[in-house]
Amino acid sequence: MKYTRKYAIGFTVAVAACSLSLGPAACAKNKAVEYMKYFNPLPQKNYLNESQDRLIKKGNFKTAQLPSTPQVKNPELGFFAIVPAEKSRDLDFAEKLLADEKTNGISLLLPWSSLEPEEEKYDWSSIDGLLSLCEKHKKSLLLRVSTAGALQASGDKAVSDTPAWVFANGAKSVKFLDKDKKARLMPVFWDQTYLAAFSNFINEMGSRYDKNLLIHSIGITGGGYRGGTSIVPTDLDNKGADKTATNETGFSSSDQIEDYLRKQQGMTQKQIIDHWKYVADLFPQAFPNTRLNFAINPPTHNRAGEDALDEISDYLLYRYGEHIYITRQDLKNGKHGFDDYRVLLKFRPDTYAGLSLLPTLDADDMQRISKTALDDGISFIEIPAEILSNSDPIIQQSISKLASHMGYQIISQKAVIPAEIFQGDQLKAEFSFLNVGDSSPKRPVRELDKDVPSSYKVMIELKDDNGKVVAKILHTPEKKTESWKTGEIVNWQQSLRLPQLPLGEYSASLSLVDPASDKKLNLLDGRNAEKPQVQCELALGKLKVLAPATANKTVPN
Repeated sequence: MKYTRKYAIGFTVAVAACSLSLGPAACAKNKAVEYMKYFNPLPQKNYLNESQDRLIKKGNFKTAQLPSTPQVKNPELGFFAIVPAEKSRDLDFAEKLLADEKTNGISLLLPWSSLEPEEEKYDWSSIDGLLSLCEKHKKSLLLRVSTAGALQASGDKAVSDTPAWVFANGAKSVKFLDKDKKARLMPVFWDQTYLAAFSNFINEMGSRYDKNLLIHSIGITGGGYRGGTSIVPTDLDNKGADKTATNETGFSSSDQIEDYLRKQQGMTQKQIIDHWKYVADLFPQAFPNTRLNFAINPPTHNRAGEDALDEISDYLLYRYGEHIYITRQDLKNGKHGFDDYRVLLKFRPDTYAGLSLLPTLDADDMQRISKTALDDGISFIEIPAEILSNSDPIIQQSISKLASHMGYQIISQKAVIPAEIFQGDQLKAEFSFLNVGDSSPKRPVRELDKDVPSSYKVMIELKDDNGKVVAKILHTPEKKTESWKTGEIVNWQQSLRLPQLPLGEYSASLSLVDPASDKKLNLLDGRNAEKPQVQCELALGKLKVLAPATANKTVPN
């Protein structure tokens, strides 16, 4: 067996990159405290003290004050219909979900054992099949891998999401009985044999799928139950558990598992935090380009676990920023959990946040979520097919409300340029936008290995009679897009410098664009139509370039 960690990063390398690549001026812009958080976020025993935390404010999203609009779909946003692991090869099932106009993609949780059934022998066919469908429907895949809890148990033999060969190589395990009294195995998450094998698997997965534009995000895990952050099963009944249970017979409560890990396997809070920091570094190194997704649920169900969640979240978000999306996983009702909710509010200015719903949610729960999710600035939701297709009018109304306001939903209310311009003059333009979504458009810009939110640019394209683009005029709005708040109208006028264009008439269009990738956002054109229409390019009409000596200026449209 050959277990090696394929990527490494250290304090010295990062400092050198800052001083050499960015230069002294760029480094000087950052406060010392931010660099301390970036390189080694400081642990705090109690994060309830506001002096140790940024001010956390709860939102109050008021849909009544905003116009009714159709759903605007952009790659980071929307509903991702959940494909259960047992249906990962049922392409007809997935196709129906992707064909649903309400979805922006699908969400998949797969056991590691199905992807690497034998050591260094991989089977990516289930993922590849779903990615092909996503490409067909121009949608995306949110992908997680589980090391415990996702695989359906059957028969008398204990099953595990972690491949059997990992345990055969010596990795330690914990045996437990699920709600149906079926035996399952989960790894001892800090065991070195297990971690080495899992690290190699994630690196192999990254080499195959990093930079794949069909992937919305990859879930960060490394011992968390069902691809999450909790290190013990979250769906076991702690009442009436067999107190004589052992690791040989199988535990039947999460409390018993946690007690065994502490007393027999030496688990400590520091060990939990160190493990998750190790995993936190493993995934961004394997996926430097693809977005990642961290489930903000406490590792253990007590005060120590909630404090550990704070420290792990600080490490991830201060170090990697918008490279990491955050998700409140497995919502059982429409209520808030205090600590994961607070982490969500704390970091939603830095990245996009999501929810993962359980199929047991009823109409009342969905109605409550349709309000609280918008208050919280949620941008994507992993939703079970049972809820998505439920005919209950309250559920469908809740889904429609979320679809119309989830994430950023930008309406162009005014975009005016003159009909004529003298050759060599600047183009005087006037803009007005309204965000009816609960979040803002945050364009990620890489600084070292951290993605920080920045502004998309307004782009005006000019095309000749043959449809060929002859000019692209890029402009950063006076108020940058990452600060476009819900319900706030953003107005400004700008004189834009044009390249030297031949005399003649050109077709003009407007878009919001990422200049690094040329990706255009979908917008709502609300300038003239009674009902705004979704477009990625807004027609601005004709622009005539005149000779300065022979033309008279005309009044703008």
